Amino acid sequence: MADELPLGRNLEFLISDVARLMTREYDRKVRDLNLTRSQWWVLVFLIRYDGHNQTELADVLDIGKVALGGLLDRLEAKGWVERRPDATDRRAKRVYLTEQVKPLIREMQERGREVHRQLTSGMARDDQDRLVALLQDAKANLASPS
Repeated sequence: MADELPLGRNLEFLISDVARLMTREYDRKVRDLNLTRSQWWVLVFLIRYDGHNQTELADVLDIGKVALGGLLDRLEAKGWVERRPDATDRRAKRVYLTEQVKPLIREMQERGREVHRQLTSGMARDDQDRLVALLQDAKANLASPS
């Protein structure tokens, strides 16, 4: 069709491709930290959602509770997270980062800043701010029921 954009100019494809390349670059930068992609993804979300219960965390990560449980088992075995009983729901567990993981998180954040610098290299600050605002709008559009 003549009115279709080539894949390199297609917004949906481009966003997906940038996300894939960003994730690949971050994977490369943290490879020596003994982290799998799934593990670093859980840790990143716990930085924002420390103390959430496992069900809430599974929803935020968009993964199943069983898959999250296995990831948390491995992270707990490394001493990086701990699960504590929920004060209001005895069936639920809340997930917290431990003090032991904080140096690792600082290193993850520094390497994340390196990826950010690479991603935004050559972009004016105003353009970066506008891009973030547009992506936030797009996210809100997709998150709201249609």
